[in-house]
Amino acid sequence: MSALQNIRKGLSSTGSSIIVAVLIFGLVATFGGFLTDPSAPSNSPLKINGKNISFGEYNLEFSRISTLFSESDVSEEIINEVTRNSIISKELIYQKALDLKMNVSDDYVNSLIANDLSFQTNDEFDTALFSGYMARLGLTVNDYRELVKSKYLANSLSDFISRSEFSLDSSALNFIQATNQQRSVSFFKLDLIEISEKEKIPESEILNYYQQNQFRFIEPKKVAVNYILLNENIYKDSLEVSTQEILEERTLLEEGKENSQTRVSHIQLSFSSDEEKKEKLNTANTIFKKLSESTTFESLVEEYSDDFGSNSNGGDLGYTDGTILPEEFESEIKNLSVNDISQIIEMPGSVHILKVTEKNEFLFSDAEIKEMILSNKSQEILNQSLLNIEDNYLGLTLNALSSDLNLKVQKSGQFDNENFPEELLSFNVTDEIFDQDDVSPEFFGPYEDEAGNFLLFEITEVKQETLLSQSDAQSEITKILQLEQAKETILQELEKYEAKAIANELSDFNSYSLIKRDSSLLPDNLLSDLFTVDLENPVFISSQENGDIYVVRLTKIKNSKNLAKKDDIEAAKNSLRSLNSRSYLDTFFKELESNSFIN
Repeated sequence: MSALQNIRKGLSSTGSSIIVAVLIFGLVATFGGFLTDPSAPSNSPLKINGKNISFGEYNLEFSRISTLFSESDVSEEIINEVTRNSIISKELIYQKALDLKMNVSDDYVNSLIANDLSFQTNDEFDTALFSGYMARLGLTVNDYRELVKSKYLANSLSDFISRSEFSLDSSALNFIQATNQQRSVSFFKLDLIEISEKEKIPESEILNYYQQNQFRFIEPKKVAVNYILLNENIYKDSLEVSTQEILEERTLLEEGKENSQTRVSHIQLSFSSDEEKKEKLNTANTIFKKLSESTTFESLVEEYSDDFGSNSNGGDLGYTDGTILPEEFESEIKNLSVNDISQIIEMPGSVHILKVTEKNEFLFSDAEIKEMILSNKSQEILNQSLLNIEDNYLGLTLNALSSDLNLKVQKSGQFDNENFPEELLSFNVTDEIFDQDDVSPEFFGPYEDEAGNFLLFEITEVKQETLLSQSDAQSEITKILQLEQAKETILQELEKYEAKAIANELSDFNSYSLIKRDSSLLPDNLLSDLFTVDLENPVFISSQENGDIYVVRLTKIKNSKNLAKKDDIEAAKNSLRSLNSRSYLDTFFKELESNSFIN
């Protein structure tokens, strides 16, 4: 809660929000997600090398993983699987760390917990807060110490493995040369769509497919509507604003000071008893004395104010227009000029001293005031029109409304759920429109959207959901069957062109010379495969997600002979260290997993 929000509610800002820290394995998990998430698992039958994982640990990790995704990203089953794998990874590496005689002192574990911001209030460890979490998670203090220790040691061993990798200059140079290697290639692309368009489909197959798959050829329900959109803008062009009106509005604005903004800072002194209140009032008098001795307000904020939301920025509460802050504040602010200091203001649970730091008088131009007047006038006419419609026109058609009130009726073409008119989307009337089965004898509405626009509509056409005839569906069926047939044809073509590639008969093939690893001329997966083959076995097949197939022959390899710069060698060594450590960690974990009993 911000300092300003606290003041609005008459509260002090002594309670800070909980900040959750998460290490590599989630040293402290996000408690809030689990404690309020009804989808969190109710049990955890997970045992790793005979060690039972507690329900509390499982739920903590489940919650932490859940916060990494939005609700629509992944299913609960996937989160459960990721949670299980995360705990297994941590626990196996921890158990290995213990085998290697790695350890951490109880005092250090206690310090990790004590310094965790999740368990702090006012920068101090909150025993009640910590105990409450442990109780709700079903963990004892020793359980949690063990959990923190296991994650710390697992992180430490993983970090040690990563840092222990090294690479030689010669390896880095080979890596650079391999990275800069260029390759020439010949390929033939078998385009699935292109092949499908040449396939011939008998009429009998089309008829048979139609009869067996009629459910695929349903044309959805369609409707057409007439509608009227109402907002204040439709009246503005017909309105006029006189010079006298502008002058009168300016006078009102200046007299009412409705366009003023005042920036305020404060010193907050909170109390919880009458005795403490007396102490805070004495402190306030001390502050006034120091102000009279030329001590700056900002330094006194830093020294005395206990509003932790504002005491680091001079006590700034931002701007108010006379309505934002508590009434006690606003009435005092009205009598203050810039740099003036208020009297002591007493609130429930706190006393305050204010300082006005800015006053901004926003001067409007005639054009701006005219626009304000036009907006007010048109809004009044809109409100009157809506009342008139509800009082006198319900049960009639839009044509009657249009002729009497001079409103424009707009017409839509036929549409279904997939192409709903964009200008009507904000009114959320899809269900109301598609629930209608007949032409409307009267209009519906008015409906209002969040921008203050209003909608009236009537149904003018209804075309119920229908089964397409075979002739209407024939074009779509033909494409479906052509594509299915082409998937068989493309495999036959593949055999033919693969044989040509192997025989080095490349007259029908396209060729690219000296392609680099980052080339955009070929699909990524083809390019990746290209740099894994050699001239002894130069032919390979690359299948694409869209069904296309490439038949490829490597024809030439050109190695880089350029000398690498020192910075490039160092960068390559860092890359190799990272790759090697990841590879070793993966192998290390797989070995641990293969020798473990997990259920």
